[in-house]
Amino acid sequence: MSYVDLIIKYLSGDLSREEASSFEKELESNGELKREFEQQSAAYDLIRDQLQKRDEEVFRTKLQKAMSHELPLTEPRKMWLRTRWYIPMAAACALAIILSTLLSHPGNERVLARYYDPARDPVVLAYYQDTRGESEPGILHYRQGNYQRSMKLLSDRISEERENRQLQLYYLLSAIELDRQDEVMGMIVVNEPDSMDLPDQAITWYIALAHLKSGSREAALEKIHPLTEQHGPYQSDAIKLEKVLLK
Repeated sequence: MSYVDLIIKYLSGDLSREEASSFEKELESNGELKREFEQQSAAYDLIRDQLQKRDEEVFRTKLQKAMSHELPLTEPRKMWLRTRWYIPMAAACALAIILSTLLSHPGNERVLARYYDPARDPVVLAYYQDTRGESEPGILHYRQGNYQRSMKLLSDRISEERENRQLQLYYLLSAIELDRQDEVMGMIVVNEPDSMDLPDQAITWYIALAHLKSGSREAALEKIHPLTEQHGPYQSDAIKLEKVLLK
């Protein structure tokens, strides 16, 4: 594999975690590779910036399409639906009785399990499919489950584009997956509640869930309430979640 092929695979997020780590170590000690990387990454950034100009239009088209159709079931959910009928009825009833006895109100983890589902979120799905989502290495690593690598790449990108909410959204999602949400919430920027568009609503929703994961129901409620008054994909769940947290 030539240096150019390797660099493009790295920039595109096509290397495994181990391969990316090996590449970065080689980059520190190999002068020829470093020079080639600087040239190729500059060209890659230029193409990415050109693609970014199309992001907003493509995003809105994909979002409209995603929200106008029933979202497909993810593979884990499909497997759950296929296997759930094999659970013995008696065991399921006993478990329900134990849980209802021991838990006076839903715990944070159970609430999160019900409401945290980025794989079925129409805004996240639309971002997956726009030009930036298909070319941004940090987003590609998130989709591959390489959350540590995703955070590193997105952190560097956010430092260059402080107002890019798409990058911030995936940065936050990766942090939540790693239980590092407290480290990043101060870096996330959203508009005032009365002027939130869909990207702002998405970020606000996941900030609320991040607070919930960190054990702060009060902070979660503060973020959730504006969503209950905003028409959009989160309004219904925000109303239900607010009621749960107020119990």
